Order: sequence, then C-alpha cells, then structure tokens
Amino acid sequence: MSNKDYDENWDDLSIREFSDMQKYAFVTQRAIDNNYVGFCYREHTEIKIDSGWRFMYGDEDEDYLDNPENVIVRDLSDLIEWKPELKDVLSAQFNSEFEWNPDKEVFDKI
Repeated sequence: MSNKDYDENWDDLSIREFSDMQKYAFVTQRAIDNNYVGFCYREHTEIKIDSGWRFMYGDEDEDYLDNPENVIVRDLSDLIEWKPELKDVLSAQFNSEFEWNPDKEVFDKI
C-alpha cells in the first residue's frame, strides 16, 4: 500500500469502508436529556469516520460545548433511530445549518 492510500488522521485503514450511517456525529447531553434537537449543523472534518454533524438542543453556550462531558459521540444510525426527522437533513452539504420549526415539524435551513 502506498502512502497516498493511508489516511494519516485515522489508524484503521478499513475506516474507508464505513457507510455514511456508520459514521459518528456529536450530540449534546442537553439535547438527549430533553429529547429535543433544536439546532444542527455540518462542518468539514478531516477524520473519515466523523460525519461532521453536530446536533444540539439549541441554547448551549461555548462554555457548555467546550466541556467534553457535555458532548456525546453517536453513530448517525443511532441518532436516526432516536429522532427519525434528522434523516431529512443528512444529505446536506458541509457548512449547512438547520433549526427545528415546531409549527411545520421540519428542520429549516438557515
């Protein structure tokens, strides 16, 4: 295997075989505790197993987010099981942001 085939950001070369639903996302403990995702966004990441998705209750501040105890890693498939409406946003491009619209019961792109 040549060096160009090796992802320096992850030791397991089989990671390239993971489907998108097997990749992980970050979700805040506040979102889980309240059974509610009010805001989500997708950021670019260099780590192949990271989907780039971040799911939050919506009112978390930087201090809260900087505490690793407040952010949990979950497979996208687990999050879809928990909140099926999240599936509608997963095909969005990187740098996309959404907020929950309780009147329409959908995520609106912002």
